Amino acid sequence: MIQKPDLLKLSQWQPIAEDFGLDGETYTLKALPIYRTIEKLDRGEVRIMANGGLSNYASAFVHNRRNDSGNIQGLYIYLSLLAPIAAVGRDTAYITGKAQGYCMIEPTSVLTYSDLDSPFEQSVWRVIEDGGFRFLSPSEANTLLPADVAPYEYCLNKEPWDRVFHVLFSDTD
Repeated sequence: MIQKPDLLKLSQWQPIAEDFGLDGETYTLKALPIYRTIEKLDRGEVRIMANGGLSNYASAFVHNRRNDSGNIQGLYIYLSLLAPIAAVGRDTAYITGKAQGYCMIEPTSVLTYSDLDSPFEQSVWRVIEDGGFRFLSPSEANTLLPADVAPYEYCLNKEPWDRVFHVLFSDTD
């Protein structure tokens, strides 16, 4: 469980782990190698959604139906750029040669390893773990923030933004 002093730092977009931060280096050294490894899995495809430019996390939609189009089910992976913590959820994305549309995972849709449906999904999980990240549990994701802790700015998720999930994965403009 993330303790209150660390929640306060995260809410102010300050890293709570060495070698993490919003300097662009964390994305390049931590997230990109994970994405590249996932793409080497059988038919693995990674669609990057956020790279930390306007967020405190990196996110991607991953699936193993490379070259398919239409509504594709896959995993949404969120990697905090401030701590070695990840969250994974499952939903669809609409992908064609001309358009793409993505969903956002909510704290209530965070998965555990036992929720994974396929060897591909299990391989994605292991790649993220091997990349040095631990997974946010559903109960931790849904834990209410202390009254004096709030996300730095806003989240792309449904309001209210009052869960541990929201300080780990928030946005700005």
